[in-house]
Amino acid sequence: MKEIIKITLSLTAICVAAALILGAVFAKTDHARKENEEKRNKELVQGLLGYGASAKAPENLKVYSVYRYVISEGKTLTLGYLVPLKDKKHALVQVDLSGKPGKVTQVDADETKLGERDTRDAAINGVLPKGAQATYAETFHVADMDGKRFGYVVEGTTQGFKTFVELMVSLEPDFTIKGVGIKKSEEDPGLGDEIKKDFFKNQFVGKTAELLKTLKVVKEPLPTDYLPALEPALAKRDKLSPDQVAKIKEKHVKDDIYALTGATISSRAVTNGVKDIVRKFVYRLDILTDALKKENVQVVF
Repeated sequence: MKEIIKITLSLTAICVAAALILGAVFAKTDHARKENEEKRNKELVQGLLGYGASAKAPENLKVYSVYRYVISEGKTLTLGYLVPLKDKKHALVQVDLSGKPGKVTQVDADETKLGERDTRDAAINGVLPKGAQATYAETFHVADMDGKRFGYVVEGTTQGFKTFVELMVSLEPDFTIKGVGIKKSEEDPGLGDEIKKDFFKNQFVGKTAELLKTLKVVKEPLPTDYLPALEPALAKRDKLSPDQVAKIKEKHVKDDIYALTGATISSRAVTNGVKDIVRKFVYRLDILTDALKKENVQVVF
């Protein structure tokens, strides 16, 4: 009997030790994963704004994140926007589903904590009335330069051929598309995965919000003169000047999206996703801007 107890205690001690080790390893690797994900996300945002390894973002470029939540209080649903204020604090601005401004609540948490999903969720739910629950919906970024609006980067998700595709769309101040980025995708290699290629993503650049309303995918070959203008490497190979590239893009700006060979579903998924993201963003930004003005919320952007 003593031997059985001894063995049981030994196995328990081993299991506890193993659990502690695994927990410590997970905590360390999870923190590193989140840091890498945040770094990649920041690089993607800046890249879509036109900056990256080859063109460092100027110090006067400021990018601010706005987080949208769906808030439920019993049977009532409202939208909540966590916005940065001029006094370096944050506020949760609520808007009902008809667009009417609601409660504005200060959220006391620093920028670093609000950048992490778990701590941000906790901070927002911590200022809501008892019984209310905030659920994260999406993020968009507002870019300013020297106090003037430089553009936006909007995040969103669309159903791909296999799984969901996470997108980022950058917009000029007038909502013309500046760039499209694929944040995450598991489409088939060599087929749907081609949505990550420049020659596909760059077809959206220059499309206005008005053009997007009727934009569709066509199963036609990509025009031979268009391809080099969409692929920087090919433009360099063909010695096309920036002006020449701009003229070719302008010639095709009203074209529909040319489907990827053998991946029409993935092509349509991204196209519909971009259209949906831009349409909803323009509508929601208008409502939020109106609410900020009516409630005199002094946002930093």
